[in-house]
Amino acid sequence: MARILYITYDGLMEPLGMSQVWQYLKVLNNTNDITIVSFEKSIDVINKEKLTKLRNEIESYGVSWYCIKYHKFPSVIATLYDIAISILYCSYIISKKEIDIVHARSYVPALTGLMIKKIFGKKFIFDMRGFWADEKVDGGTWKKSSLIYKITKKLECSFFIHSDFIVSLTNVGSRDVLSTKCLQNTKKHIEVIPTCVNLKLFHINNSVFNRYKKIENVFTLGYVGSVGTFYLFDEVLKSFKALLSLNKKSKLLIINKGQHDFISESIFNAGINKDCVEIKSVEYGEVANEINKMDAGIFYIKPVFSKRSSSPTKFGEFLGCGKPCVSNSDIGDTERILEVENVGIVLRGFADEDHAEGMKKLIHMAKDTSTSKRCIGTAHKYFSLDAGVSKYNKIYEYLTNN
Repeated sequence: MARILYITYDGLMEPLGMSQVWQYLKVLNNTNDITIVSFEKSIDVINKEKLTKLRNEIESYGVSWYCIKYHKFPSVIATLYDIAISILYCSYIISKKEIDIVHARSYVPALTGLMIKKIFGKKFIFDMRGFWADEKVDGGTWKKSSLIYKITKKLECSFFIHSDFIVSLTNVGSRDVLSTKCLQNTKKHIEVIPTCVNLKLFHINNSVFNRYKKIENVFTLGYVGSVGTFYLFDEVLKSFKALLSLNKKSKLLIINKGQHDFISESIFNAGINKDCVEIKSVEYGEVANEINKMDAGIFYIKPVFSKRSSSPTKFGEFLGCGKPCVSNSDIGDTERILEVENVGIVLRGFADEDHAEGMKKLIHMAKDTSTSKRCIGTAHKYFSLDAGVSKYNKIYEYLTNN
């Protein structure tokens, strides 16, 4: 049994933390001793009922949870403060509890993980999630010539060199890591673990679909998650307009948290009748039910370098519920999976004819009775939470014994 200190900058009370941290850790704790340090946003922590419910759930699994307040402004100073607090918290935990491995999820926790390795000599996993500094540049937040970018890239090299294991979300990203200058002529342990899905929760439910689909010939296109920055939501709306031209009864069902005003404004600016769109915010446990109301899913992501290591959570969730997807090219391993497994459509351009052709193919695929089975099989093949947990367990076992 490995004793793991898991550090995440994504709060467990956030949808991403719930799906991509807690879902793994509550299972991993069956064969390991897990201690979590997470950064939680004020807007989440003030919900005392939700906080208490989650804390009780975590304690019921025998997991130790240290909840730290997340700071956002001013950006760089706030992050440095959070890192300092994290190092103090983790040092305290290590002084009180036997820890074998520090598992750092992404870059900010990785700096803490690296410091803990240097101070206490603990094994260090860099679960990188993507090229964070390049994401900041690609998203327009940083400039490539800026000092913060250059410092972060140097730290990235340190994480690569000094980590005992690296985890990448995609095969494409894994190759990019191994080709970096700082790892040339160096053997490094790296494992590809995509954003896995709890397929016991995200599974097909035809009764939900049939109850929702009251009007004959309605085609419901589904969108789940954030909009803006890397998510090309305007292109999603263009695809939906193309869908409406093929089927006037079509509907766009959007599951999103905290961006409803922006979404409504975008829909208005696109000239889409608001009656054709339903925008909802639901808790993590209800997302699967909403996906089961859809005929197909859609997500477009800015095709930039940093997204080569991206594994969209919604992809596995759509497939687990038997829904084909439409996405664009050059996003991690998504394009290859969509085409090789025949579970969706890949747009290679955003011209009007690309949107029209994509929607025509998506409708045809969604109506094919064999599609749902292929989607579910693909979800189990690539995005099973059990497979992800198994890979993490092997990493923990290897580091404990070596």
